Amino acid sequence: MGVDPMEPDQSALAQAPGGDDPGLLRAFVQRGDRAALGALFSRHADAAYRFALRLSRNPADAEDILQGAFLEVFRRAHSFRGGSSVRTWILGFVLNLSRNKAREESRRRARQERAAAEADAIAPPATADPEVALQVRRALDDLPEHYRAPVWLHYGEGLSTDEVAAVLDLSPDTVRKQLTRGIDKLRNELLPMGAATSVLAVLPALAVETAPPALTASLLSTVPAAVGAKVGIASKIAAIAVTAIALTSSAAFVWWEGDAPPPEVAEIERRVREWQPTPEERRFDEIAWAGTIAEALRLSGDSGRPVVLLTQSGRINLGRSEGGSQFLRSRALADPDVIALLNSRFVPVYVSNVDYGELGSAPAPEKKLRDRIWREATEAKLHWGMDCLYLLEPGSGRLKDVLPLAKATIEAMRRWLEENAKTPPGAALAKPAPQSAAPAAPSGSLVLHLTARYLDAQGNVERERPDFHEVPAEDWLILSPEEWRQVGPPPKGTSRLDRRLAEELLTHVHPADMSINHDPNERNRLVVAELKATRVSRSWVLLEGRLEMQRSFTQVSVSEERPVTAVLKGFVHLKDGGGAVQSLQLISERATYGAKNFGVAVRSTP
Repeated sequence: MGVDPMEPDQSALAQAPGGDDPGLLRAFVQRGDRAALGALFSRHADAAYRFALRLSRNPADAEDILQGAFLEVFRRAHSFRGGSSVRTWILGFVLNLSRNKAREESRRRARQERAAAEADAIAPPATADPEVALQVRRALDDLPEHYRAPVWLHYGEGLSTDEVAAVLDLSPDTVRKQLTRGIDKLRNELLPMGAATSVLAVLPALAVETAPPALTASLLSTVPAAVGAKVGIASKIAAIAVTAIALTSSAAFVWWEGDAPPPEVAEIERRVREWQPTPEERRFDEIAWAGTIAEALRLSGDSGRPVVLLTQSGRINLGRSEGGSQFLRSRALADPDVIALLNSRFVPVYVSNVDYGELGSAPAPEKKLRDRIWREATEAKLHWGMDCLYLLEPGSGRLKDVLPLAKATIEAMRRWLEENAKTPPGAALAKPAPQSAAPAAPSGSLVLHLTARYLDAQGNVERERPDFHEVPAEDWLILSPEEWRQVGPPPKGTSRLDRRLAEELLTHVHPADMSINHDPNERNRLVVAELKATRVSRSWVLLEGRLEMQRSFTQVSVSEERPVTAVLKGFVHLKDGGGAVQSLQLISERATYGAKNFGVAVRSTP
């Protein structure tokens, strides 16, 4: 088919930053020009994502909305008539999808708490005062939608009043009234904080979030490279839409041309992010923990500060501990006042029975120190045992007092610390650092981080958390070069991973409980542990797994077994067509531990 010499070259438009939006859309409709569609998406993805984020107030929901909006562009590209700009047309899809998602009340309520925790991770721009920007963003999030949407589109994204009216399907006069009232409400909210005069200056500077690249890339990769010339335009667009939707929802995969990620990668990435520990769940890392009891005693002698020694079953830093430890970590040890007291007036240190028990890996002198403290508690007729907080005198290191974890509420621990503070407040004596950190690994190894948490009946992170559910569990897994090469099968081939390797990975697939390591005391009874890898393109490998096992709940005493079942799916991104693993992400699609639902996310680290 010839090209009209009077019609501009649409592929050239796709590559030109100043290309015409309607021309790019027309190039896709008439010729199936993927480059044109890519240019259009790249141009408007960030604004669409930010608008979705302002409406939903949740990054994960905003990604869903953005993906849905672009699928609407696939489906309805042929029906665009130019009554508004392409930009407002796309933002209209975002608005409708956001409102539909808001009607899903159970999902919306479950995600609001996560949104509050994640909001702090969205850093304000360097050009705005961080505290003022944070106050303005929170006040904007609290506006009703009929004010929040026009205020953001006009002041945040720079749309004219008429363009905002086109997106919201309102009259320009109505938009102007909503803008005036919305700004007045923002100023009234910010007046007590001294930020009211900064609203109009700060709002444009909040437009910093960018759309995750994998979303637009995965959608673009669903578009056929060429569309048959004999098929009508409407049929072609419908076929493209059906293909896109089918590929994003189907578990069946065919060979994927090129190196673009398969469509399901974006959803897996979203769940991996969603199931990571939140900043609030990592407040434990803000405490200036000493590395050993001996180090804590040395720092205590030098500073005159008492030692607070936490001993507990399991590994509290990984969330693999008993209920009292989890309760302490999620409450008292996440309280800002408790953290400030520990860091400024004491020398905090914690140890685990896993390491300090008879067969543990702690050095013998360390075990003797722990045993001496226990002996002193026994002689003084104080409560003693693994799950306690011990107060040690500065200098001598002798035991002064014990606070059992069962009694260590936020108020009780604050009071206990305030009563025993011996020195004026000062700087922390150790540098706070992540307490769940990757272990040293041989060169060429693949380091994997696993997070497991309980979910509610709808598959969302729990809002109400009973004992043993307070914090997510974590594990660090190391694959040698020989092991990780199993996840890169020959091109267009499928291979089943070695059973030993599959068991090593999958027996970590369970939520937080008192058992640690992959098989404590041989209490995991494996029935099925399978992982297979299918090469779906030159650079992408589909991982599929299945687990069935019986697991004992505790490690201290024998307890009843609970069945664990899980179906897993993930992807490996290969470097240079298979020379090495660039990234690995794996999630549980369905998983139960007894009668409880849980989710597991595994990701490779840089």
